[in-house]
Amino acid sequence: MSGDRYMEKITTSEPMEDGRMIQFRKAVKEDVPKLIKLFKETAVEVYGQILPWEKLEPWVEGDMLSESVNKQWQNMTVAEKTGEVVGVAARSDNKIDILWVHPDHHREGIGSVLLDTIETELKKSGYELATLACFSDNDRAMVFYRAKGWKPLSEEMNEESGALEVVMTKTLTKVGG
Repeated sequence: MSGDRYMEKITTSEPMEDGRMIQFRKAVKEDVPKLIKLFKETAVEVYGQILPWEKLEPWVEGDMLSESVNKQWQNMTVAEKTGEVVGVAARSDNKIDILWVHPDHHREGIGSVLLDTIETELKKSGYELATLACFSDNDRAMVFYRAKGWKPLSEEMNEESGALEVVMTKTLTKVGG
């Protein structure tokens, strides 16, 4: 089964720690403004501690974020809570490109469900190894990924941001195996 056909079928609801349900589903065009809002708020809160403002500004104040979301929303899985997009994940080939959860919703299990969803999609698409990149100074994310079985492979400079990133890998077990 191709990853695209699998993604079309993802719609699930999960009870979170506060008892409210979160819907996990494929993004739709109508999510674009909500995704832009999520990314802007998350970028400032999370990456403001890691990146200088001049690197964040084109994304938060400029059009770079809007252009990026408009190009990639079709590949995104969203977590929606009471009508608000509170998390998102996306991948291309065997690489997890995005896994963001709004800071107000950290430690609610949303990131774990999104990561598990994308890992399952990768397995169903036939990938045995997945990769991702995480800013080296993003301690919370580094701890999260390690706890989920991801292993550091290398550290390299992200030319666009000027910050170090850790490239991580995870061997995926076959679906049903």
